[in-house]
Amino acid sequence: MNKKILRVFIAFCVICITSMCFLLNVNAASATMRFTDPTVTVGSKVSVTIDVKGQDIGGYEVYISYDTAYLEYLSSSGGENLGTNDQGGVIKVMDYMSSGSSSKMSCTLTFKTKKTGTTKLLPSGADFTSGGGDPIVPTAVGNSTINIKPVPEASSDATLKSLSIGNGNLSPAFSKGNTDYSVNVDFSVTSLAVTALKNHNGASVYVSGNDNLAVGENKITITVTAENGAKKVYTITVNRAKNPLSSDIFLSLGDGIQAEVSLNISSDLVPRGFELTAISIDGISVAAVSYHKDAMPAVYLLGNDKVSEGFYFADVQNKTAKPFEYTTQAGQTLMILDINLTEIPKGYELGKFKFGEIEKDVLVPSRTETPNHCLVYAVGTMGEKLLYIYDPIENTYQRFSFAEMGKEETVPNTPDETKAPEKQPNDKKDDSKKSDSLFSNKVFKWVFIVIAVVIIVLVVVAIVLGVKYY
Repeated sequence: MNKKILRVFIAFCVICITSMCFLLNVNAASATMRFTDPTVTVGSKVSVTIDVKGQDIGGYEVYISYDTAYLEYLSSSGGENLGTNDQGGVIKVMDYMSSGSSSKMSCTLTFKTKKTGTTKLLPSGADFTSGGGDPIVPTAVGNSTINIKPVPEASSDATLKSLSIGNGNLSPAFSKGNTDYSVNVDFSVTSLAVTALKNHNGASVYVSGNDNLAVGENKITITVTAENGAKKVYTITVNRAKNPLSSDIFLSLGDGIQAEVSLNISSDLVPRGFELTAISIDGISVAAVSYHKDAMPAVYLLGNDKVSEGFYFADVQNKTAKPFEYTTQAGQTLMILDINLTEIPKGYELGKFKFGEIEKDVLVPSRTETPNHCLVYAVGTMGEKLLYIYDPIENTYQRFSFAEMGKEETVPNTPDETKAPEKQPNDKKDDSKKSDSLFSNKVFKWVFIVIAVVIIVLVVVAIVLGVKYY
């Protein structure tokens, strides 16, 4: 073989070998293994994620070494069929697909950090297989670097940077070293918006006592807790002004419950059917409303946690009060009034009557031991004051009188149709006129009959003549 032929042969062999290597590189599967590099504080948990990527990953198996002086293995998670075996410094990790393959398989290993410093997770003996079970040569296998930092020293700063309220100015002006402040607010203020900014981000702030402010002195506390648990309490003394409607007169509503009488009553609050007036209680003049000069007046009670604000009938002598009583009948609301009348309807008298379990002073039929109904006074929605009949069986109220209280009801006189009318002196004259009218009617009737007979005769003659000459 001459040199020229030898050179051609060698070149051919090189080309074949290169082509085979190229084909192998094209057809061979590849895989990589990557780890995360977390940074944590000592004594805390740390998780490291392992990602296996490739075109046709069916499973893998790897041994991972770790330094037991820095890390304590806790658990693993993720993967389709993940299995781990810790041998104290070395963890065997394996996972596989139940069927087919994937382009990515992942799992997470969790450790507890034991001391500060830098440590690594080092993989070894990594084996990868394809979805068909063929081995895969890894192209890259990484590792994990874990940075373990010391826990920063907790702050003891429990001070505020600033402190302010929404409805006034603090006295004295705020300074973080001063913990006691005061403020005066109007009666209308029932809560305060408190803005307290902490001086250190690691601290916490808790505000209490700024809602449901009572008349007089109230305490708002702002508690600041530092990172290390140290506490500092700031206090705001809030003086809420007295109600300008306060009269310092209290009426009893029973069971030890009392409420204060309002000094004034706005005219737009006066119920229909009532008039604004004034009464004296313990020598102090207070506003009241009344529906009759002789009736029990009503005052406006300032509400509290046990009594609703509003109008109440007031017994001035006994310093007691009772609320207005309402009932709904026939589409309207009735306010039941106390019976205090100068005139009582005929056939009725003052007495007692039971409404359910409650006995009330009302008007009952006279001389009746067990009355089956009673009369009450009530104010309707239009302000009219009327008597109503109460039916205890139907539990209904029906209007008894259309007259207003204090006014007599008038009944129009109606003629008795059964009684014959008296004869008047001019009855004869009327009878003659009636006779003339009848006579006129008779003459008219006879004239009408004569005319009718003449017409009939003429018709008959015309018919006879017509037949004859035809």
